[in-house]
Amino acid sequence: MKIGIIGGTGFYDLFNNMYEQIIKTEYGEVTIFHTLYKGKDVYFLPRHGKHHNTLAPYVNYRANMMALKELGIERILAFSAVGAINPDINVGSLCLLDQFFDFTTRVRSYGEFSVDITEPFCSELKDVYIRAAEQIGEPLKKDTKLICVDGPRYETKAEVEVFSNWGMDVVGMTNATEASLSRELGMCYAVVTLATNMAPGISNQKLSLKAHKEVSESKKEIVKTLMIKAIDLVYSKDSCRCHEAYERAALARK
Repeated sequence: MKIGIIGGTGFYDLFNNMYEQIIKTEYGEVTIFHTLYKGKDVYFLPRHGKHHNTLAPYVNYRANMMALKELGIERILAFSAVGAINPDINVGSLCLLDQFFDFTTRVRSYGEFSVDITEPFCSELKDVYIRAAEQIGEPLKKDTKLICVDGPRYETKAEVEVFSNWGMDVVGMTNATEASLSRELGMCYAVVTLATNMAPGISNQKLSLKAHKEVSESKKEIVKTLMIKAIDLVYSKDSCRCHEAYERAALARK
């Protein structure tokens, strides 16, 4: 089985014995790290690049997701840092995304066919994350709604007030794009997020890159444990429908 892992800030050393490879796609080259873990091929993709030198709006999302597809990966476990809008989500909390509102303006499709994204995250992989969190004894907030923004700037207080009124729980800059492209390519995709700060206006605490990194570092070992446990629990596709639109389109092209 081939499993894709996508990580960002503070998440670059899941395994020590990974070797680097460059995947060339029609959208660009992507650096990916590969290892064999308990009989499973695990491919780690650093979404912001090998040295984390690409900000969220400039990430080549189409190349990233296509590289995973060309490697034959069917299931993707992702991790991302976010800001908390819901005051019930504390800094340092892990959340499982269930829905998103895409507020971005970037290119976010391969533009070949339409897909059903009513439920944007794979139900089977969400269950994997839930069971993994239970087994390691880590609280995981379910049914979390993400508002995805372009960045790289953070949000204004007025924007966050609107997002809160819309029922959004967290704000981030990457996962809606990855989820949409994954669905177009027929790959299963699910995300756990780490709240590294409260969104602007939710608390009196000022945004700080230093604090953001400190929270990421403080939760690093827990996140690694969660991801490894999730890899243990991942199984082949069973009843999810993440691949159906892609397969129908592939048949139509023949």
